[in-house]
Amino acid sequence: AGNIKTLASLDIETKTHYWITVFAQDHGVVPLFSSVEVYIEVLNENDNVPLSEEAVYYPSVAEDSSPGTEVLQIKATDRDKDLNQEITYKITSGNPEGFFAINSTTG
Repeated sequence: AGNIKTLASLDIETKTHYWITVFAQDHGVVPLFSSVEVYIEVLNENDNVPLSEEAVYYPSVAEDSSPGTEVLQIKATDRDKDLNQEITYKITSGNPEGFFAINSTTG
C-alpha cells in the first residue's frame, strides 16, 4: 500500500488544493506500471486571528455629547476563508456604566 502523507504544514490561504500523480510499478522482468491522479483538497481551519487596523486607538468625544454620538468605528480583518473570516464585535471591559455600545456586526 502506498500511503500519502504531508511533510509540511498546508495553508488554504496559500493554496487550496494539490494535484499529484502516483505511479505503481511491479518488479517483473518486464516491469508493468500504472498511474493514478490524486486531487487533494486543503480544508479550512480557523488559524488566523482577527487584526484591527491599529493596535491602540485614541478617539475623543466632547462632554455632553448626545446619546448615539459616534466615537469610533473599529475595523478588523481576518485572513481566514469562509465562515472563519466573519468577525463580530463586543465590548468586554472598561464599560461598567454602559456608556458605550458597539454594533456587533459592523464594529
